[in-house]
Amino acid sequence: MVSKKILGSGIAVAAVISLIVGIAIYNNYINLGEESGARTITDALGREVKIPEAEDIDKIVGINPGGLRLLVYMEAEDMVCGVEDIEKLSQFQVGRPYLYANPDLKDLPSIGPQFGGDAELILGQEPDVIFMTYGTTEEADTLQEQTGIPVVALGYGESFGDLQLDAFYDSLDLLGEILDKEDRADELQDYVDGLITDLNTRTKDIGSGDKEWIYVGGIGHQGAHGIASTDCQYEPLKYLNGKNTASLIEGCDGHAFIDIEQLFQWEDDNNLDYVIVDGGGYGLCMEDLQNDTAGAGAGDLDCIKAVPPQAIMTLPYNYYTTNLGTVLADAYYLGKRFHPSQFSDLDYTNGKVYDDIYKKFVGEGVYSNMVSDFYGGFHNITHSEIDDYTAP
Repeated sequence: MVSKKILGSGIAVAAVISLIVGIAIYNNYINLGEESGARTITDALGREVKIPEAEDIDKIVGINPGGLRLLVYMEAEDMVCGVEDIEKLSQFQVGRPYLYANPDLKDLPSIGPQFGGDAELILGQEPDVIFMTYGTTEEADTLQEQTGIPVVALGYGESFGDLQLDAFYDSLDLLGEILDKEDRADELQDYVDGLITDLNTRTKDIGSGDKEWIYVGGIGHQGAHGIASTDCQYEPLKYLNGKNTASLIEGCDGHAFIDIEQLFQWEDDNNLDYVIVDGGGYGLCMEDLQNDTAGAGAGDLDCIKAVPPQAIMTLPYNYYTTNLGTVLADAYYLGKRFHPSQFSDLDYTNGKVYDDIYKKFVGEGVYSNMVSDFYGGFHNITHSEIDDYTAP
């Protein structure tokens, strides 16, 4: 039986903790309201948020998919005072270049689980500003009320995993204004625009008859998926003026799931020449290609095995939403793979092209990390690789 004295002590301790948290929240409200020279900004949700001057912002956190990534892109990782659990757990520390380049981030205190953290844990780290992606107005307002800390909404686009550059650039600009890093925001936008222009210039005059129809499977979308998971606006192909088989899906403008038999219909219609396997769904795709899913016989999908090699692996660009650096690395790989003469002037030795991209986004060349964690990185998928694959 629990002693009444012990039980009473526990209740008292809980009451004291609640009082301390309440006082901290109250003080945050008072400090925010009386902040000398405090500014009001309009965030990605159209909310007006009162924030401290840039010189008074020392500690920040980013929550929800891509929140921390944006802070690293803006070279603000030294200001981060806590991270969600997904950034700390070893099984989730793959596929995100910003963590490869900044491994110390995983040692920061926890601010709660993925997809939003925990208000009390966030408050415990006393950030000056909370940056939130993929949140609603209600969620942002509620977290601000719970913590007394300004919550600024950022955006990647209208839906999870579908990157819209205008929204992404707006977020960089907003971070630049808040953190006094306008030069970095401009630098990164100019760099991305420059690469996209370069990819277009190299491929815009290639005739349609000289381009392959390409289907992309295994696209990550709130988790890993197999060959049926695709993207009708797959940016690496879009930037190359490529022929994306999934773009033939009527009414599709982003992520989609197909019936795997659709692959055979596209092949019969001469709208499928190659299949790209996104590295994030590699294992599930290998299992799909081995299975007799569409009556083709185990490991004998016609669209993969007709003229070897007909399957290619690229690096996963969606991992806790979009890694834009990997999108561009994939585009430069596919450019070289399908149009070698147009990309022959670039130095691909030891992944230099890809490392140059990663350095601009996260400060270090981390292509070797991606290769290590994703089945050898970019490569042609052979028949034996499909047949010999065994799930871990």
